[in-house]
Amino acid sequence: MSGPGNLYASCPTGWAHDTSRCSHGGAGVTAETARAAEKVTVAVMAEGFSFSTETITVPAGAEVTITFDNRDDGTPHNVSVYTDASATEAIFIGDIVTGPAGITYTFTAPETPGNYFFRCDVHPSMHGAFIVT
Repeated sequence: MSGPGNLYASCPTGWAHDTSRCSHGGAGVTAETARAAEKVTVAVMAEGFSFSTETITVPAGAEVTITFDNRDDGTPHNVSVYTDASATEAIFIGDIVTGPAGITYTFTAPETPGNYFFRCDVHPSMHGAFIVT
């Protein structure tokens, strides 16, 4: 149907539309592309030889920024992420900073959802779950 009564006559077949424009509906944007564009910032603090959180949860494939605040005076700490608690396969290893000091880490989360592991490499008893959804 075309003519003055059809506002969408100029939209190509198969395209979505509203009262002001046509759209191809996001063709070419995959779930992976959309997920990779996600950015997550997490604050983690070390104080008294423990982390401020036991769990970090991020979306699969997201750009992860950890703002790390080491409040232990004269004590080195970091945040590193591994595939599991054996800490033999690293996903990300953060630079060690001696407190009081802070640092910002940025890395890409694994594409595969699951339970991973984070810890302080200097003090492995400081650890937690890194969950990818």
